[in-house]
Amino acid sequence: RLVPPASAAFVRAARTCPPARLQPRGARAIRGACAAAVPRPCRQLVAGSPRHFSSVAATDHGAASVDRGTAGEAPGESLQRWDITPDRWVDIKYTKEDLERFPIDREAFRREARLRRDALPPPPKQDSIDTEMALRGFVSCFRFGDCYTEGFQELIWERFAKQQSLMEGFGIAPIEDRPVVQEPHSKAVPGAGTYHRVRSQSYWLAMHVWLMHKKQYALQADEGLFGSALCALLTRRLFESQWNRIRMLLHANDVPSMSIANELQDMQEFVFGFCVALDDVFREEVEHEGTPDSIPKALAREDSELGEKQYGLAGRIKYVLWANVYSGAIPRDSEVVNELAVYLLRQKMMLDALPREAFFSCNIAWAEHLPPPPQAASAVNGP
Repeated sequence: RLVPPASAAFVRAARTCPPARLQPRGARAIRGACAAAVPRPCRQLVAGSPRHFSSVAATDHGAASVDRGTAGEAPGESLQRWDITPDRWVDIKYTKEDLERFPIDREAFRREARLRRDALPPPPKQDSIDTEMALRGFVSCFRFGDCYTEGFQELIWERFAKQQSLMEGFGIAPIEDRPVVQEPHSKAVPGAGTYHRVRSQSYWLAMHVWLMHKKQYALQADEGLFGSALCALLTRRLFESQWNRIRMLLHANDVPSMSIANELQDMQEFVFGFCVALDDVFREEVEHEGTPDSIPKALAREDSELGEKQYGLAGRIKYVLWANVYSGAIPRDSEVVNELAVYLLRQKMMLDALPREAFFSCNIAWAEHLPPPPQAASAVNGP
């Protein structure tokens, strides 16, 4: 198999393993402005992105220009952004600037017309799982072959490889058609900006896998044996497909073959932290998460209705996307960060409203991303 056994461990760990299970021998510092936790006992993040591609120069422009949008931080200044504590994987240490920005995001997203429930098309009405898909699922659950998850993988692949203009609109480099087989004794190495580009592409892919996983995880709690087996199958196959895609990205970007396994594991850990951070935001900021009205109600909540250590769904989602997808390398108020947050929330709303029968039948259509009105864009970006 192309995916190392570690990938399955990370998938299981996302829901079951205690922190100690993923701690390696000896702590090591990670250089970068990523806010989502890596399952390692890292204690400090400093300006300058990590040099994880073993052949990438430390002066890689895409990696070096980190957190330039944060006031009061000088290049090279040490800043602890998160910690791993006994209570949670990702204990983010918000700055004073972050706390001042959250009320602005809350007010702007209360007025966001694209995130009202009537802004999305109605979900398909379906009373039972499609017979053919049920048979495919039955065969696949017994591991005679996977003929069930192909449609789900194609949905994610369409977002990953066939939506160049959409990715460019979010400031993410589209996937290039490049060979993945290196010539013998090749001396090719990743070029400038490779780390930043591949990392953002990997997060884009992981975001859609997380959306599918979040839906099946919500369904699995009330499913019987067959439905639970389908959910487990989806989790296993979608994550394996994700790591296959990322492995091919590494090959296509001239990462030396001897470094592929280590670089893939490193990417798995960052993606794991990204998914955990998203889980935390929705669990802590959304009541009755997974129901059709949960996200609109969370966005409409007034400041006086927020509980202890609640900062608002919109601002925290934007923070996670800024710190991971964009590696903190652009201002936090950038329009692309706001638009990606709207995109993520619209897709989550679409899946929350989708009936279980339609989901298990793969009767899914991604929500269209609508451009913002000019006045809305200026309001969200603030003064």
